[in-house]
Amino acid sequence: MPENSPRRDEKYDLWGWLLFVVSAVFFMASSIRAGDVVGLLGGTFFLLACAAFLVPYLGSRKGVRRDGPR
Repeated sequence: MPENSPRRDEKYDLWGWLLFVVSAVFFMASSIRAGDVVGLLGGTFFLLACAAFLVPYLGSRKGVRRDGPR
């Protein structure tokens, strides 16, 4: 894979979003443990926002990029 290929960039973007999702889940767990309702709501909305940004990755098929065919 070339150094600056779009597929490589997409892979790093996806890994970044997945790490944000894991962070949101831990933040929510910490908020539940502490009884912090505001923190739990913030973590929930952050998790939903991450899911919204992950939708294009879930709908992509092999050979078709998010911005059209190759």
